[in-house]
Parts: sequence; C-alpha cells; structure tokens
Amino acid sequence: MRIILPAALVILFGATAARAARPDEKSPLRFTSEIVGRSYCAGGGIHILQLRLRLRYQNTGGRKLIVYRGKNLFYQTKVRGGPPTGARPWQYEVAILNARFNDAQAEAINGARPGAAFVVLPPGGLYETEIIVGVGVTPEGAGRAANTIRPGEHTLQVIASTWYESKKLGEELRGRWRASGLLWTEPVATEPLKFAAAPDGPATVCR
Repeated sequence: MRIILPAALVILFGATAARAARPDEKSPLRFTSEIVGRSYCAGGGIHILQLRLRLRYQNTGGRKLIVYRGKNLFYQTKVRGGPPTGARPWQYEVAILNARFNDAQAEAINGARPGAAFVVLPPGGLYETEIIVGVGVTPEGAGRAANTIRPGEHTLQVIASTWYESKKLGEELRGRWRASGLLWTEPVATEPLKFAAAPDGPATVCR
C-alpha cells in the first residue's frame, strides 16, 4: 500500500532509518521477513506485483523487550535489481514509503505500563504480523517507467519504525516501564530478501 504520510513522520523516519539500513547482528531485536503470497495486476502499461510479507520480531537477548505494534506503524521498502554488473553493485533502486494509515491515529501509549499498542517479548519471544508491498513492474521490452523495476531477480529489504513519538517521551516511558522490560525505539531492518519479478500467470485488471 503506497500512501502519503504526514511530513513530520516522513522527516522523523528518514532521519533514523539510515541507521537500520544494515541489520545489526548485536541487536537483541531480530527483524526478518518471508514472502508468503504474491499476485499480479495490470494497468496503465505496467504490472503491479503485490508481495505479502510475514514480518517477525524476535527477542534474541537476555531481558524482556517492549515493542510497538500499534496503529501508526510505518516502514520503508527498498527494492534493488541484480545481479551486480561492473562497478555498480545494483542496476537501480526503488524506495517506497508505506504505512497502515494515511494519518497518525490517536492511541493510548502514555500509561503507567505498556498497553495494547505494545507487545512484551520475553527472551526468545516472537511476534509476527503481515503486510502487503506493491511494486510496479515494467513489461519485458518496454521502457522502464519511474519507480518501477524490470522483470528478473531482485532483492527486497524492509526497514520498520518502532517508535513515532518524540525521543523525550520514549526516554520517559523507558524509565517508567523498566519493570516490564526495555522499550525499543530504534528502527529495525531485515536482510535483503530475494524474489523474482515475473508473472506466475495472466495478470488481473488493477482496481
């Protein structure tokens, strides 16, 4: 789902997402993705590949982690073409900013303890959710349109926010909720996931 986010959220996420571009093996919060479904539709001279991704947040550390899972989760998807050629590691890149909602929705997060907008992961604990990512695919033989990819092998990386409020509030809640676990506020990124941008059959008409 491609949408327009409020400018404040775009700036906030852009300023922090770069730190998560490479997954940190030392981080106690492991973030992975798996393609569990795919479909194609056609319209406007391009195909839209819709990938259903299962995202997993796993606590690989030794203490409880508090992870945001509420209504204002947003994320960035980076698609890179391959295989590498010459001195250029990738042929091109498409970056898509996504979110669950067009506007941030009010939710109770400033409580005495973590509420329904958060999940508390014990050591080894796992939380899963699913999202759909749409990518434009230019048909074979046609000129590549802006923000589209060509058929073939590619990689997809998801960078997810884990906090959308101010740094000050995050630090305040981390101290307040210390008995429940460590509030995680840094963005997380998956390892690049390989996929093929090619129709599995006839494309339906995009609606």
